[in-house]
Amino acid sequence: MAPTNHYLVSGSAPIVGRAFEAAAHQAPADDTGTAAPRQPAPVLPFVDRILDYQAGASITVARRLALDTDLFLADHNFVHAPGIKPLRECYPVVPMTGSLELMAEAAACLTPGYGLLGFENVTARRWIAVSDNGELALTVKGQVEQGHEQVDHRRIAVEVLAGPAHESMIASTVLLGTRYAAPPPAQPVLPPAGTTVDAGQLYADRHLFHGPRFQCLHGPLHVGPDGLHGQLRVRPTQDWFAFSDHPQLLCDPGLLDTIGQLIAVWSMQDGSSAFPVGLGRLDFHGPTPAAGSILPVTIRITGRQLKMISADVDIGDGAGGVWLRVAGWRSWQFKWAPELVALQRHPSRRLLSETRTLAGPDRDIGYQWLAAQTIAGFDLALLARHYLRAEEMIEFDAKAHYPQRQLEWLLGRVAAKDAARAWSARTANTDLDLHPAAFAIRNDPHGQPVVASWPAPVPVPRISIAHSHGVAVAIAAGAPVGIDIESVAEHDAHWLASFTTEGERRQLAAYGAPERAAWITRLWCAKEAFGKRLGLGLHRPARDVEACAWADDHGLRMRHIPDGACADVRTLRDGDFIVAIDSPMHTHDNKEQS
Repeated sequence: MAPTNHYLVSGSAPIVGRAFEAAAHQAPADDTGTAAPRQPAPVLPFVDRILDYQAGASITVARRLALDTDLFLADHNFVHAPGIKPLRECYPVVPMTGSLELMAEAAACLTPGYGLLGFENVTARRWIAVSDNGELALTVKGQVEQGHEQVDHRRIAVEVLAGPAHESMIASTVLLGTRYAAPPPAQPVLPPAGTTVDAGQLYADRHLFHGPRFQCLHGPLHVGPDGLHGQLRVRPTQDWFAFSDHPQLLCDPGLLDTIGQLIAVWSMQDGSSAFPVGLGRLDFHGPTPAAGSILPVTIRITGRQLKMISADVDIGDGAGGVWLRVAGWRSWQFKWAPELVALQRHPSRRLLSETRTLAGPDRDIGYQWLAAQTIAGFDLALLARHYLRAEEMIEFDAKAHYPQRQLEWLLGRVAAKDAARAWSARTANTDLDLHPAAFAIRNDPHGQPVVASWPAPVPVPRISIAHSHGVAVAIAAGAPVGIDIESVAEHDAHWLASFTTEGERRQLAAYGAPERAAWITRLWCAKEAFGKRLGLGLHRPARDVEACAWADDHGLRMRHIPDGACADVRTLRDGDFIVAIDSPMHTHDNKEQS
């Protein structure tokens, strides 16, 4: 719903722009003395309903974010899936600088006649992400800080709460007053740096995920060991909201967001990513420059402590002065695996898991390997959104109470989708170009994973998945296939007897202790992989499958005792794990005679 004017008291409108800029919105007279047509009155776009108001003391504002009205959210989402997933499933997030605007507007309603001068002690606690139903209810609470009252200044403590649980998302002190402070002297520009990158190319190559409304970096950016400098272009904001093409933004969230973008660019030097989490103080020294203005920006890295980057920022006014100064901008730095960073940039063209191939005559057989370490430090739910469709997300969320099970289930789904995508590209003899969320993986009535909603022009692949101790493997083929993985460990005689035949135990007894433990694991995995390819289900009797031949290359001839079906299962050791693969090329059409 579009924000509307709600009066605090009769005749006193809560929607107040910066008083010293209000004249810019009055209609000037033309040469004949006739007033020109008025433009539509500007609207504070983040003020919807005022729930409570105590003059000179406190205010509570309600605002419901909605994807169909808050259009800027389409350009600030973390999952890149155009044409594959609806926006609501792509984790649209209000940037921290959008939260600053939200807090400033509530504070302005509490202090009519005072304009925004800046912010102090900004602390972002959680992402303000719009939920999968496309909406999110926010509550903004502002309170005048007592003991700081001055005739021309006000300090308002503001907090943003989200959802029915009213979780605290971000808090700040908003600084308001009747006039801007005189701008400080401009800091000298950093000396020329060793690295220059083009802002347009950063956006085009998705090193920065931001859409057009937030693409304010302009031209070459000069990056050095202690900071960077470059230019910004002020973009118009008339298309940020569906309900108004004249929003009265007290600051420019799109332009301010470039500070976080620039620190992210600086972090790329060592392969890290960075996201803003707060700032010490931000001061405006004039109104936002007009759309189209080119502004110089300088960022100085002032500290790195653990994973936190601190920086000071100057943005010029385009005429040699300082428009904005930030002291103590804070961004949290993440050192993610290169495969994970590449996947976020181009999910259709990248695999997160590692492709591993077999040696010898099986060198054309490949499988996918994914260890939990590859996604260490990354939000598991966000990774799920990159790979899963809506129906799969329901299954992922249902496992939230069992974190290890949820992790390994997701690792398996990621590996399987990568296996299916890689097989599709090989089969079609094309480059990888299939988004992991373009299809689904479901379980058939026997618990076997199957590919569904397959969009590629090649036949639907058959897949198999296994996981063990934080590692998942998967394989895809044009016919039924089986894979299993297990870590090598000592097991007691009771466990061994639970899945082996008497003949298998005699064979295992011939091996020495270290080799015997590995062979026991090979036998277990071979039975699992063979059973998966045959589609025998999760609850098949393990002793219905028997190893009838043991090869020096660690292969096992497996036989399904009830019907005599046979296959050669390849096993290999990978670190502390044994992997067994039963591929279509190892199937024996002629059943062995008993």
